[in-house]
Amino acid sequence: MKFKAFILSIGTLIMACNNEVKATKTNLQVSTLKSDVLLQSTAFKPFSRINKKDFVYLSLSGKTILESVATFKVTNEKGEELHCETFTAKELIQPEYKTANSSLKETHIREVVAGFFVDDLDFQKVKDHTIAGL
Repeated sequence: MKFKAFILSIGTLIMACNNEVKATKTNLQVSTLKSDVLLQSTAFKPFSRINKKDFVYLSLSGKTILESVATFKVTNEKGEELHCETFTAKELIQPEYKTANSSLKETHIREVVAGFFVDDLDFQKVKDHTIAGL
């Protein structure tokens, strides 16, 4: 009886000390992200309250600028979305450019996006600096 208990304890000791690690196969999923953001303009501006600045941005995404979709989004300092609006980029074209050719329209949209969050005061500073630099 002692012999059987001895053999049994040695067998369990060998099984417990087995350091063989079995390889497990993990399935990996690989995906490629394509960013189709063509233009983007961002700023910290008061949106929800006058004394608080929110993160506002306008981005154009799509294959071409003229066929792109514009997204205007506002988030607070916590990252919570306050406002989101999407529209066609052609809605950014001012009336005097409606009859222009496509390259002028595209250039105009680029200018509108670049200056979307520029205040009149900031614009005047840039304009004065440009004139003074001549």
